[in-house]
Amino acid sequence: MRAATQTVHTTAPARALESPIFIVGAARSGTSLLSRLMNSHPRIAVPFESHIYSTFLPWLKYYGDLSKPGHMEKLLDDILSTEMLRHWSPQPDRAATLASLQRESLHGLVESLLSTWARAQSKERWGEKTPSHVMYWRQLLEGFPEARFLHIVRDGRDVSLSWIDARFGPKNIYYSAIQWKQYLSLVDELRAAVPAHQFLDIHYASLLSNPEGTLQRICTFLGESFHPAMLEYHRDPVPYPTDARNVLALEKPIQRHNTEKWKAVLSPDEVRVFEATAGSALQQYGYELSTPNPEIHSAERLRYRALHSPQRLLAMLRNRQGHREYLRWGLIYLGLRLRAPAYTW
Repeated sequence: MRAATQTVHTTAPARALESPIFIVGAARSGTSLLSRLMNSHPRIAVPFESHIYSTFLPWLKYYGDLSKPGHMEKLLDDILSTEMLRHWSPQPDRAATLASLQRESLHGLVESLLSTWARAQSKERWGEKTPSHVMYWRQLLEGFPEARFLHIVRDGRDVSLSWIDARFGPKNIYYSAIQWKQYLSLVDELRAAVPAHQFLDIHYASLLSNPEGTLQRICTFLGESFHPAMLEYHRDPVPYPTDARNVLALEKPIQRHNTEKWKAVLSPDEVRVFEATAGSALQQYGYELSTPNPEIHSAERLRYRALHSPQRLLAMLRNRQGHREYLRWGLIYLGLRLRAPAYTW
C-alpha cells in the first residue's frame, strides 16, 4: 500500500547523524512500536513519551525569564515530577541535564534532557515520541530546524477500534474519524513545511509485512546503518509503561497480520460513518473505501455528539493511570499559578 502523498527521499546528508528524531502520527497508529524499534538501534535512544511540549508550552509564561537563576531548574524539576518522566528507565540525571545545557529555553532543556539520557546508555543520538506533539510541530521546527520526522500512518478504521477501547481518546466511531483526520491534517502541514530529506512517511501495514525492508529504508533516511537488533525490540527487559494491551503487543515480535481488523469488528453502519467523515484522508493515504458514496445523516451526527461526553466521562472515571497523571499536572499548575505574578493570570 502506498500513500498518494508519499515523497521520494535520497540518502540523508551527513548532518542527519547529528539531528534529533521525532516520531509523529495519530495515537494507536504504531508510534509505540516504531519507537521501540528505533530504541533498539545501537546508536539511537527513544524513551517513553514525554508530553513535555503539550504540557509545558502552555504554562511557559509562568516560569518567567529562564535565564534568571533558578528558573530553568524549576522547569526541569516540574518536568521530572510528571507521571510520564517518572516512568523513564533509566531515570534522567538532573545534574547532568543542567550541566550540559546549551540554550536557556524549553528547547534547550529538551535537548539536554534527551541527549544526556541517550549518553547514559552509550548512545549518540536521541529521538522523541509523543503523538500529541504533532500539534506543536511549528515549535519543534523552531527549536530543532534540522530534525528528522518519521510519520507512521495506519488505516483510520483500525485506529478507531483501538482508540475506542483505550483509556484515552475518542469513544465512538464518529469522533474517532474526526480526530484521526485532524491528526493527518497537521501532519500534512508539517510535511509541506520541511525539505524532503527531513520527512518520511511509513505505512504501519508495510512495517508489519516487510519489517526489515521498511527499517532499512528508515535507516537510510536517517543516515544510519540497519542493525538486526532492531527486530529484537521485544526482548528489551526495560518495561514500556503503556496500557496493558499495548504492553502485550510490544512483548511479542512484529505481528504481521495485525491489519484490517475493522472488517470483522465494525458494523456496516460504523464503516459508513467513518468513511463519510474521513474518507478523503483514507484515500489520500492509499486506503480504499468499502462503502460507495458514503454519507452520514444529520440525526446520526447529533446522536454521536450527544453520546460522546457521557462516553468520555465514563472512560475517564475508569482511567486510574490518567487520574495519577492529571493529579500531578494539576499540582504543578496550581503551584505555578499561586507563585506567578499577577500579570500572568
